[in-house]
Amino acid sequence: MNDDFEESELEMTTMERIGATAVASPLSTKGAPATGGAVRLRPAAILYLCCVLALAVGGALLGVRLLQTGSASTELHVGPSGLGVPFRTSFGSVEVESVAQIRGLTPKALAGMTHGIHSLVKADQMQVQLVLALRNARGSTIAYDPADFVLRLERRGGKSKTYESASTSVRAGRLSARSAMETTVGFVIPRFNPNGTRLSLEFRERGRSPLALDLGPVRPGGSLAAVQAALRQGHNH
Repeated sequence: MNDDFEESELEMTTMERIGATAVASPLSTKGAPATGGAVRLRPAAILYLCCVLALAVGGALLGVRLLQTGSASTELHVGPSGLGVPFRTSFGSVEVESVAQIRGLTPKALAGMTHGIHSLVKADQMQVQLVLALRNARGSTIAYDPADFVLRLERRGGKSKTYESASTSVRAGRLSARSAMETTVGFVIPRFNPNGTRLSLEFRERGRSPLALDLGPVRPGGSLAAVQAALRQGHNH
């Protein structure tokens, strides 16, 4: 009986080995198509790499384009040509950084206190206040004088009139080598001007033609009748 058991165990062992061989054989046959599938994936991988490369090149070109657009936009100037742009002078440059057009106050707005006020801008006048930047690019000091700046009103027909400065934050002096400074200069002009009148700042240097900076149109004066009535009322008081 032991012989029978040994024979059956041998048969089972043989069957297991045969079964293992039978199972291994189909697995090995399935492995071949897997290798073929890997070969078939190579064109897809190449296509994927091409897409990635195309996207990278496109992104780089887009970045360069944006940089070019950004640099071009920084050079874009909005507003009057003479505002916010440095203009070359004999010593360096001058720039009008800001312009404020301030209408004069009526006697009523001043509560009747119109006497004894220094640099009072009347109701029928307007103050044009400029913030200027002077830059000395030379290796030596230069002289400057706010009186060298003159405001000009230019009408459509070609007529114009100039106005000297009425106030300034600094007096005439000297600007150190390779340095810059800011100053505020004020002009008083008529409040009411014909349509189309423009402001222009002139910078006058000896031995050179005046530098004209366009500052845009003059601000409308508002109601002329209301201002005249307010002035008459102020005179009656």
